[in-house]
Amino acid sequence: MRRAAAVILFLLAACRTTRPPHGEPIAPLTATSPSEASQQLVARRLEFRGERSLIRLRLPRISARGQLQVDGAGRMMLTVYTPLGTTGARLYVDGQDVIFLDDFRSTAWRGKPSDLAGSLEVFGNTRLALLLVGLPPDGLESITYAATGIQAVSLPDVAVTYDPPVYPPKRLVITRGEQRVEIEHLESYSDPETLEPPDIPRDYRCCVLPQI
Repeated sequence: MRRAAAVILFLLAACRTTRPPHGEPIAPLTATSPSEASQQLVARRLEFRGERSLIRLRLPRISARGQLQVDGAGRMMLTVYTPLGTTGARLYVDGQDVIFLDDFRSTAWRGKPSDLAGSLEVFGNTRLALLLVGLPPDGLESITYAATGIQAVSLPDVAVTYDPPVYPPKRLVITRGEQRVEIEHLESYSDPETLEPPDIPRDYRCCVLPQI
């Protein structure tokens, strides 16, 4: 009985969905040319109130399911799940404020995006949040479009490639130097919820810089 219950819990965790109570699936573009896609995506960004996605995150040493949430102000929360569906780690980025909680090891770190190390360095660019959900940040011109969405983005410190180049994005690869992170979107829904900084549990060991 215990073994059967454990299997059921595992299956339920594996079927976790990120759909908010009133969330709607993200509609694809109706563009027929790259220039029209650019115009439609700018319009989507101006109307953007937030999004939540169930994702598959691939780092050099980690492949796990997770949740990506970006709110209307560009704040980002990346949650990584354990194989049992519990929370393994959380990365919160709000401009120059970053919080990383390693829930598996009960450690916490708070600092600036430029202080991130290892594979997490790619999340140090403050314009990345909107790009993760396939939207062009305001004033960014180094974007290549296809008729179906963004194809590639080149920033001074980060490059983002969308494969295929569709909106909403299905798979994107972020590179910074030798660091590479892949995000596969499995489900994407609108979500107007405002992101708040995660509470740091009092028993977490402080000031441990994440090395992933």
